[in-house]
Amino acid sequence: MKDFSFQGRIELGTRLPGGKPGPLIWVGDQSSCELTFDTQTEDRTETYSGQRLQSAQLRTGTTVGINLVLRHGTAHNLKLGLYATQNDISSGSVTDEVLPDDLVDGSRVVLAKPANVSSLSIKDSDSPANTLTAGTHYQLEDAHSGIIKILSLAGLEQPLKASYSHAAYSSLPMFTSAPPERYLYLNGINTVDGSRIRMHLYRVQFNPVANLSLINESFGELPLSGTVLFDSETALDPNLGGFGRIEIPQEN
Repeated sequence: MKDFSFQGRIELGTRLPGGKPGPLIWVGDQSSCELTFDTQTEDRTETYSGQRLQSAQLRTGTTVGINLVLRHGTAHNLKLGLYATQNDISSGSVTDEVLPDDLVDGSRVVLAKPANVSSLSIKDSDSPANTLTAGTHYQLEDAHSGIIKILSLAGLEQPLKASYSHAAYSSLPMFTSAPPERYLYLNGINTVDGSRIRMHLYRVQFNPVANLSLINESFGELPLSGTVLFDSETALDPNLGGFGRIEIPQEN
């Protein structure tokens, strides 16, 4: 392999004993994947010549970093950058959800489970309760986001109570899990000559996403950075190394 330009699939999984990956998940399309390497050193200069010449260098540390830019905003990928836990909410119905009790005409509120709201009905707290009329007392502005606009509260007793059905969705509360650590496997291809390469990184710990653009003029991307941690177990095997390995075709 001489000239090279790589593409490939990036898979992430949990690290198993012996430096092996558990079940892998494809992160989808990505625009870039790069490793960074840094070695920290301490220099010593002699003191006898009058020129303070460098006489020795001590290596004090070695770090390996990784930068990924993912193009798929899946729950799996977002969890990595948001340190989130995934809560899957099944489709269902809500009965008598209490709305804020300080509403006025023109107030806009969002329902607690706002995914594709349907079969919405609202009543007040009077006894017997009055059922509100859509188009007169309230308007469902956006069923996809569960936003209700109050049109008129005349003759109604607050708080109002909403009953409705909703679709299934996934909730990703931010910074509710430990920093994610993954085994990274790159199944790559050299697009110059079609040869295959593979890369294994045993312990990649991701940083929180530094910038997540939510309003875009073009395609959105998810930039992730992280550190490739030293694996003391795999380091005992010279065929594996302490950080990872790259596998390329044998040269003739």
